Amino acid sequence: MKKLFVLTFLIGFKHLSFGQTASSDTKLSSLAKVDFGLQGIGFTYELKLSNKVTIDLSAGAGGGYDIAEGYLNYKAELRKPAFYFSFTPKYFYNRNSRKLQGQTTLLNSGNYIGLRLKYVTPNDRQTDLTRNSILTNIHWGIQRAIGNNWILNFHSGIGYAQDIDYNFGTLYPAIDIKF
Repeated sequence: MKKLFVLTFLIGFKHLSFGQTASSDTKLSSLAKVDFGLQGIGFTYELKLSNKVTIDLSAGAGGGYDIAEGYLNYKAELRKPAFYFSFTPKYFYNRNSRKLQGQTTLLNSGNYIGLRLKYVTPNDRQTDLTRNSILTNIHWGIQRAIGNNWILNFHSGIGYAQDIDYNFGTLYPAIDIKF
């Protein structure tokens, strides 16, 4: 009877220890990133707030937005870039299950729900082609490690774009790919 108790205790302890190791391996971390994507070139600092929540703080240069009622046009001009600043909290919901399935959680790999608030400057103040814009969206996304140093980040959702100068706004499909 004593041997059965000790054997049960050891097997139970092994499973408890494994569970604690798996959860400690799924902790998020703060990351500094250089972004290349649809929005242009930028720098992002992904700040860890908890084991499931991070915030992307981003700044960079790319295209500007021409916004009207029911209309949104992205205009990229290499010689006169617009500058952007964004704030994106992300809630990661599947990192423990990824770890249990043997998938990587390296570089904050996982699926998430996010909310982005983005401010974009005009890319040329004299031509009035693009103006000060604020874009807000809610999205579902994935972040995956490619190798040990690269990250692929994709999200899609729905957003609202607002032209600050003329007070126009419109809904838009929020799609973003960053490498």
